[in-house]
Amino acid sequence: MDTQEIKRHVNIAAPNLLSVCVDTHRQGEASGRMFHRFSREPEQFRDSGHLLKQMEALFDRIGYPQAATRRRSFFPQPEVYQQKGEVARVMEADEIIGQRGEKGTFIVHVQYRQNATWQGNVTWVDRGVTQNFRSALELLKLIDGALDSAEE
Repeated sequence: MDTQEIKRHVNIAAPNLLSVCVDTHRQGEASGRMFHRFSREPEQFRDSGHLLKQMEALFDRIGYPQAATRRRSFFPQPEVYQQKGEVARVMEADEIIGQRGEKGTFIVHVQYRQNATWQGNVTWVDRGVTQNFRSALELLKLIDGALDSAEE
């Protein structure tokens, strides 16, 4: 799938547009790099849980999409939500969607954080398929299923 075709499937204006580049996939666990608008350097992730934590931290840092519920914890946590526009964008959408992983590449757009989870869409760049997801778990299952089918 080329860049122009990806742009037809993805909201390139979204401030939280992500490229998840999977470099290794062993026993159902993916690791790789995550690219976003607010850093030139990729954020490395070692497994699916780590990826979700990094994504959530990014959404909290930029204040988008705004969470519908407050985070709960055994220990008091400081609020880290910021107003849109306080964090400087350093990477354009074309650069983000141009990144590629060794095992697979996924463009993720989380549109809402409601019901203590995420809703949005994910595009599997290697096959040109876009799917909606209704939870972070469903997002992980879509990515894992795509990687499993690519290995077969």
